[in-house]
Amino acid sequence: MEDAGNIVVDAGDAAVNAAEGAGEAAAAVVTNTGASTAVMILAVVLMIIGVVLCIIILLQSKRSAGLGAVSAVSSADTYWSRNKGNSMEGALERYTKIGGALFMIIAFVINLLS
Repeated sequence: MEDAGNIVVDAGDAAVNAAEGAGEAAAAVVTNTGASTAVMILAVVLMIIGVVLCIIILLQSKRSAGLGAVSAVSSADTYWSRNKGNSMEGALERYTKIGGALFMIIAFVINLLS
Protein backbone atom coordinates (compact mmCIF):
# COMPACT_ATOMS: atom_id res chain seq x y z
CA MET A 1 0.00 0.00 0.00
CA GLU A 2 2.84 2.31 0.77
CA ASP A 3 4.28 1.65 -2.68
CA ALA A 4 1.04 2.84 -4.26
CA GLY A 5 1.30 6.10 -2.33
CA ASN A 6 4.85 6.63 -3.53
CA ILE A 7 3.73 6.05 -7.10
CA VAL A 8 1.04 8.71 -6.76
CA VAL A 9 3.54 11.12 -5.20
CA ASP A 10 6.05 10.37 -7.95
CA ALA A 11 3.33 10.95 -10.56
CA GLY A 12 2.51 14.25 -8.86
CA ASP A 13 6.17 15.30 -8.97
CA ALA A 14 6.27 14.38 -12.64
CA ALA A 15 3.21 16.52 -13.28
CA VAL A 16 4.81 19.46 -11.43
CA ASN A 17 8.05 19.01 -13.38
CA ALA A 18 6.08 18.85 -16.64
CA ALA A 19 4.25 22.06 -15.72
CA GLU A 20 7.55 23.79 -14.95
CA GLY A 21 8.90 22.62 -18.29
CA ALA A 22 5.83 24.00 -20.06
CA GLY A 23 6.39 27.34 -18.32
CA GLU A 24 9.98 27.43 -19.54
CA ALA A 25 8.82 26.59 -23.05
CA ALA A 26 6.26 29.39 -22.90
CA ALA A 27 8.97 31.80 -21.74
CA ALA A 28 11.14 30.67 -24.64
CA VAL A 29 8.28 31.37 -27.07
CA VAL A 30 7.84 34.86 -25.64
CA THR A 31 11.58 35.48 -25.96
CA ASN A 32 11.56 34.17 -29.51
CA THR A 33 8.64 36.46 -30.36
CA GLY A 34 10.66 39.44 -29.10
CA ALA A 35 13.62 38.38 -31.23
CA SER A 36 11.42 37.93 -34.30
CA THR A 37 10.01 41.44 -33.78
CA ALA A 38 13.54 42.83 -33.65
CA VAL A 39 14.44 40.86 -36.77
CA MET A 40 11.41 42.25 -38.61
CA ILE A 41 12.26 45.83 -37.60
CA LEU A 42 15.89 45.37 -38.63
CA ALA A 43 14.77 43.81 -41.92
CA VAL A 44 12.67 46.88 -42.72
CA VAL A 45 15.62 49.15 -41.83
CA LEU A 46 17.86 46.98 -44.03
CA MET A 47 15.48 47.36 -46.98
CA ILE A 48 15.34 51.14 -46.52
CA ILE A 49 19.15 51.36 -46.36
CA GLY A 50 19.37 49.19 -49.49
CA VAL A 51 17.07 51.49 -51.46
CA VAL A 52 18.89 54.60 -50.23
CA LEU A 53 22.24 53.03 -51.16
CA CYS A 54 20.99 52.29 -54.68
CA ILE A 55 19.89 55.91 -55.09
CA ILE A 56 23.20 57.27 -53.75
CA ILE A 57 25.22 55.00 -56.02
CA LEU A 58 23.16 56.00 -59.06
CA LEU A 59 23.70 59.69 -58.24
CA GLN A 60 27.48 59.31 -58.38
CA SER A 61 29.30 60.17 -61.57
CA LYS A 62 31.19 57.56 -63.51
CA ARG A 63 34.91 57.26 -62.74
CA SER A 64 36.68 56.76 -65.99
CA ALA A 65 40.28 57.79 -66.40
CA GLY A 66 39.86 58.78 -70.03
CA LEU A 67 42.62 60.94 -71.49
CA GLY A 68 43.46 62.35 -68.05
CA ALA A 69 45.46 59.23 -67.29
CA VAL A 70 47.70 59.85 -70.30
CA SER A 71 48.63 63.41 -69.34
CA ALA A 72 51.60 64.14 -67.10
CA VAL A 73 49.51 65.98 -64.49
CA SER A 74 48.64 63.67 -61.64
CA SER A 75 45.13 63.79 -60.22
CA ALA A 76 46.50 64.50 -56.72
CA ASP A 77 47.73 67.94 -57.80
CA THR A 78 44.46 69.37 -59.05
CA TYR A 79 42.21 71.75 -57.17
CA TRP A 80 39.33 69.32 -57.57
CA SER A 81 41.16 66.41 -55.92
CA ARG A 82 42.25 68.53 -52.94
CA ASN A 83 38.73 69.85 -52.26
CA LYS A 84 36.83 66.71 -53.17
CA GLY A 85 35.65 66.05 -49.61
CA ASN A 86 33.75 69.36 -49.55
CA SER A 87 31.90 68.69 -52.80
CA MET A 88 28.76 66.75 -53.62
CA GLU A 89 30.89 63.92 -55.01
CA GLY A 90 32.82 63.64 -51.76
CA ALA A 91 29.61 63.63 -49.73
CA LEU A 92 28.08 60.90 -51.91
CA GLU A 93 31.23 58.81 -51.57
CA ARG A 94 31.18 59.22 -47.79
CA TYR A 95 27.47 58.33 -47.58
CA THR A 96 28.10 55.24 -49.72
CA LYS A 97 30.80 54.03 -47.33
CA ILE A 98 28.65 54.67 -44.24
CA GLY A 99 25.56 53.09 -45.82
CA GLY A 100 27.51 50.03 -46.97
CA ALA A 101 28.96 49.54 -43.50
CA LEU A 102 25.51 49.89 -41.88
CA PHE A 103 24.05 47.46 -44.41
CA MET A 104 26.67 44.80 -43.61
CA ILE A 105 26.39 45.30 -39.83
CA ILE A 106 22.59 45.09 -39.81
CA ALA A 107 22.64 42.02 -42.07
CA PHE A 108 25.10 40.37 -39.66
CA VAL A 109 22.93 41.21 -36.63
CA ILE A 110 19.82 39.82 -38.36
CA ASN A 111 21.74 36.63 -39.08
CA LEU A 112 22.73 36.33 -35.42
CA LEU A 113 19.19 36.93 -34.15
CA SER A 114 17.44 34.51 -36.49
